Parts: sequence; C-alpha cells; structure tokens
Amino acid sequence: MKLHEIGLLAKDPKASKKFYHDTLGLHLDHEEDGLSVFNGGWPGVEIGACSGYPDRVHISFIVDDVDKLAERLRAKGIEFAGPADIHLGKRGIMLMDPDGLRVSIQSPTEASPDWLKKMVK
Repeated sequence: MKLHEIGLLAKDPKASKKFYHDTLGLHLDHEEDGLSVFNGGWPGVEIGACSGYPDRVHISFIVDDVDKLAERLRAKGIEFAGPADIHLGKRGIMLMDPDGLRVSIQSPTEASPDWLKKMVK
C-alpha cells in the first residue's frame, strides 16, 4: 500500500491554488472547477485542494534549505513563524494556508538522522 493523495478542504480553491502553486512553488498537475492537484514531491503522491473534503489536516513539506525559502517568502511579504530549530535536528518554518491550515516546511541539518537527510537528495 502507498500513499496516493492528501486532500485539503479549500473554502476558496482559487486562493489555495495561488498559495500552493504561486507562493510555495508546487507543480500543478491538474486543474478543473473547484480542484487543483499538485505534485506531492514523491512519485504518485498528490496534494488536492478542493471543496469536497470535510476534514482538516496538518501538512508538512521537506526542502533542501528552509532558510533560503524563508528569504524568498519574506521578499514576497508572506507571514510565517521561524526559521527555528525543531525536532530531529531540523530547521523549520510554519505558515497558514488561505483556509487556516497549518503548513510546516522543514529542512534537515547535519544533526538530523541519515534517513531524513536522504529525503532531500
């Protein structure tokens, strides 16, 4: 069994598309009325922002260098918390998507376990 999709409740799918595509830079794989499907970074894993999911989730991304991403977001005027050192030797930022969903973006450091470091290579 493999994870296929993370579905996010989007009160405004267009605002979610702008956040996940334009702000965070996720690749848009598919779009139709009320649905934006993004490449989740792993083969076969999608993130779908649509109005059809009744539940809320927390979503976390891993990147090579969260400090560089933080600089880019700051330059765009995006509000977020961090960067800060967090568990498993990672550095991370936290921001909210247009629907108030907590989005964490993290990068491993030298102090992180090897299995985590391999996720960004």
